[in-house]
Amino acid sequence: MSLPNEHMVEKWLNDLGESDHAYAAACAEFTAAKEGLKVAKAIAMPTSGTVAERERQALLSPEYDTAVKKLTAAEYEKILIHTQREQWIMGIDVWRSINANQRRS
Repeated sequence: MSLPNEHMVEKWLNDLGESDHAYAAACAEFTAAKEGLKVAKAIAMPTSGTVAERERQALLSPEYDTAVKKLTAAEYEKILIHTQREQWIMGIDVWRSINANQRRS
């Protein structure tokens, strides 16, 4: 991997701006999926049995399993976009440091 240059920084700045909506959407999807997990559990909760039995049945339901998978996918997408954005920011910071050091020399 080479040191960042002005062309790379320009691309990263552009990519950061263009990824704002995707990151916001991924965060919203993650939040919705967390709430969906609670809703799926409530929907799958049987009306009879002990609290522990009802809880167990709800957690083993296909609805809850689907909600867990949706939450996992949403978290993955959110983290993936966040990590990419952090890499761009770090590259920009490295470029700034290199340029500041060159100016001092």
